Amino acid sequence: MLYLDFFEQGVARYPDREIVREGDRAFTYREMDRLVTRIAAALIGAGLKPGSRVAIYAPNHIYGFACQYGILRAGCVWAPINYRLSPADAREMAAALEVEWLFFHSLLAAETGAILAEVAGIKGAVCFDRPADFAPDFDSWVEKAPAIAAFPARQAADTAALLCTSGTTGRSKGIVLSNRAFAAMIEGFNKVLQHGEKPVHLIVAPLSHAAGIYGSCLFTHGATNILLPNADPGAILKAIEQYRVTTLFLPPTLIYMLLAHPDARRHDYSSLRSMLYGAAPMAEQKLREALEIFGPVLVQLYGQSEALMMCAFMSAREHVEALSDPKLAKRLFAAGREGPMVRVAIMDDDGNIQPCGTQGEIVVRGDIVMDGYYNDPDSTRQAQLFGWHHTGDIGTKDEDGYIYVVDRKKEMIISGGFNIFPREVEQVVMTHPAVQDCAVVGIPDDKWGEAVMAAVELRPGRSLDSAELLAHCRARLGGLKAPKSVTIIASLPRNSAGKVLRREVRAPYWAGRSRQV
Repeated sequence: MLYLDFFEQGVARYPDREIVREGDRAFTYREMDRLVTRIAAALIGAGLKPGSRVAIYAPNHIYGFACQYGILRAGCVWAPINYRLSPADAREMAAALEVEWLFFHSLLAAETGAILAEVAGIKGAVCFDRPADFAPDFDSWVEKAPAIAAFPARQAADTAALLCTSGTTGRSKGIVLSNRAFAAMIEGFNKVLQHGEKPVHLIVAPLSHAAGIYGSCLFTHGATNILLPNADPGAILKAIEQYRVTTLFLPPTLIYMLLAHPDARRHDYSSLRSMLYGAAPMAEQKLREALEIFGPVLVQLYGQSEALMMCAFMSAREHVEALSDPKLAKRLFAAGREGPMVRVAIMDDDGNIQPCGTQGEIVVRGDIVMDGYYNDPDSTRQAQLFGWHHTGDIGTKDEDGYIYVVDRKKEMIISGGFNIFPREVEQVVMTHPAVQDCAVVGIPDDKWGEAVMAAVELRPGRSLDSAELLAHCRARLGGLKAPKSVTIIASLPRNSAGKVLRREVRAPYWAGRSRQV
């Protein structure tokens, strides 16, 4: 199967059902199919060839949704550039991915102009919402699309997309993903989630990331995708009720914002079947609050752009069981069990698979895994050592197959010769009722090398006594792992996918030092 095949199945089965809505504007599957064909024809008419990299650089937009599949129908490679990247990072990514064509929004006209001026090899650009000095508007451009008798044939092994790493531990890289990888991901979702009749999918995170990719898993079920322009918590809560949303994907930090919103308990969420979250486990207190407000709909995914979406999966039923049975409570800290289209193991640095309960790097293999990093053979080789994809996460697996992500391999704190994993400490910090989110990092300490510090983002209207929080953590973690200091931050730094960037919290404390540990 090709990535595009799933869209085309939706068109064949549900031609008159809405596929996407943005405010007052909507397309049916049939209308979207016609637009996708015109986009593909226009790209071919502009000189794009099979395998050409075509970027979408825009906030969520109904034309961006269509262009993703127009790019694939033209035989080109979808190369999304997240609009939340800094202008310099966006230019660097366009150059690194060797982008040949660019769709953009007028909000990013200046940044796009800089990309066109500084990145060689780009043949042209199109603006979604109005003409620019250097590019036509989308409507006039697509009207001139030539008639195409047949589109290029593609194979399962061909590259469908070049995604970007999240950059939580360093500079982003391009990720080469085949049609086969996307097909395996979609098949995995179909095996573990029951979508029911007429799914309604709310997309609030960027289309270039997990939320947009998850939408493609729902085409064969005739889903309607509702686009919101940004991740405003109040708008999300209202939209769930207004559109009778059945499913959505959110990072935990955004779920925390929903729970803290004053309107959280004022809307009807009875339509929800699944609220998917990923990137990090949720704190137990937040899980209980979410279950109370939204119902038994929480579903956890563990994966990464290099291994699409579902290395591990924990169902709504498993969440409820772990919250209600003290004997199963430890599973609240798990990422779930391995997904249906992948194998997951724990490996030491010498390539040996570790027994249950032993820490090591989480490694995976299966069709969902990337082909490699674009034009980066050294990083690809390191990621594929011993025949498994190396996630860079440290974890364990228990006797029941549940996988526990301890932390990022590169973010471990070493204090007085002892290894301390930030995520374990963060889980305890998050149990304090005044805390909305936090990041735990190691800061310089003359005696211990590194000392544990908690950077805390408070819930709206709450205050916090640092000494109280430190005592709260010591009582639960002991003196070794508990934070030695607390810093209150108005808003923690996050990447474009909503993940908290510990490295940015940590960086100021290590500035000007010859060593960083």
